[in-house]
Amino acid sequence: MTTAGERALPGSTLPGATLPESADLVIIGGGMVGVTLALLLAQRLPQLRVVLLEATRFPVFQPGQPLPYTPGFDARNTALSRRTIQTFTDLGLWPQLQPHATPIRQIHVSDRGHFGISRLSAEEEQVESFGQVMENAWLGVVLLAALRQCPSVTLCDGVDVTALQVVGEHAEVTLRTTGGEHVLCAPLAVAADGTQSRSRDWLGLQASWRDYGQTALVTTVATSLPHEQVAYERFTSDGPIALLPLPDEARSGESAQPAQTRRSLVWALSTAEAERVQQLSDAEFMAELQQAFGRRAGRFTRVGRRHAYPLQLMVAQQQVVPRALILGNAAHSLHPVAGQGFNLCVRDALVLVERLADAVAAGGDIGDAALLRAYEAARREDQRQIIRFSDSLVRGFSSANPLLSLLRNVGLLGFDLLPGAKPALARYAMGLNHV
Repeated sequence: MTTAGERALPGSTLPGATLPESADLVIIGGGMVGVTLALLLAQRLPQLRVVLLEATRFPVFQPGQPLPYTPGFDARNTALSRRTIQTFTDLGLWPQLQPHATPIRQIHVSDRGHFGISRLSAEEEQVESFGQVMENAWLGVVLLAALRQCPSVTLCDGVDVTALQVVGEHAEVTLRTTGGEHVLCAPLAVAADGTQSRSRDWLGLQASWRDYGQTALVTTVATSLPHEQVAYERFTSDGPIALLPLPDEARSGESAQPAQTRRSLVWALSTAEAERVQQLSDAEFMAELQQAFGRRAGRFTRVGRRHAYPLQLMVAQQQVVPRALILGNAAHSLHPVAGQGFNLCVRDALVLVERLADAVAAGGDIGDAALLRAYEAARREDQRQIIRFSDSLVRGFSSANPLLSLLRNVGLLGFDLLPGAKPALARYAMGLNHV
């Protein structure tokens, strides 16, 4: 076991002059996946010295202040599957997360302008909910507060990683801080630095890309009807619209919204159309959204600040090399249509930590090539199924072919009536068939 050299208080940022020269494991990227992995390691393998590197400054939240948004914990919302919720429960964090989350107790899927409709009910599936929706920024507030209390993890934010290479029995991470350039060595480096991962390139890992030609407009809306914990997936000729329930905003007085009327909106449009819609006034935006979505949620009465995210499918052809691997969006970045991206990443992290725990218990090498290849093989089928499912939804419901339109609407109705179909999909969506 290596020693992490100079260390500061748990969770503090180290200045360049006192950065550790070595660690047992280095995580590159302090977003949702990197921070979750660090928490899992701190709980399961507290004897490992872990260093987490992040280019931006980690947000510091003060009660009563606006939520802090960063690239790693941004303005989007995430539907957490039951398996992901169980992970945060096992970490002891769900009591802090739950007040900022809203359960999904019904799922309503429809194809605009056509007859196909399908519904899923948590009550019928005999579960409390299919999952819970929460804002990424709140997830960051809670997870980072917990990570700052983990003595085995050193957080280094505001550092720019400039190179990652494997040299002999170690991964070498070169980074730049205000104090100058620094090299950090570890038996294993895990890169969770996003879809445009520089680490993936440095390791020579190739990826395949599919540009959907779509941009997701993400915002928070209010509606005249309460959400009643229903999640809507509405497919339109321009792209899917997801409308998910959110917790009530902590407001008082005349500005307070009626209970259960706050919702998360993800509206996928062609890139050119998204640019046009993004420039509309709030009233114009809500009018066009109303036209596209319909009246199932009532009238749209308020819209928050809008954010635009280009939509692509990226899948790394290989995820490991000796001493290093890629995780999260660096390994696979999906269309948000099925809400499975982060949940898939959490399952990856769970399996990785178990493999590392087995190696440590046996006195083995956590960066061993055979161990990392075995991890990759163990995750391959789950990843392929989720990627195929998400991609087929986007392509199948984006087609204007009349025959395909008829077939998918018959399929939606058939799914609504076919015995056994709903429980199978529900378990899959909740992440209960994996890990």
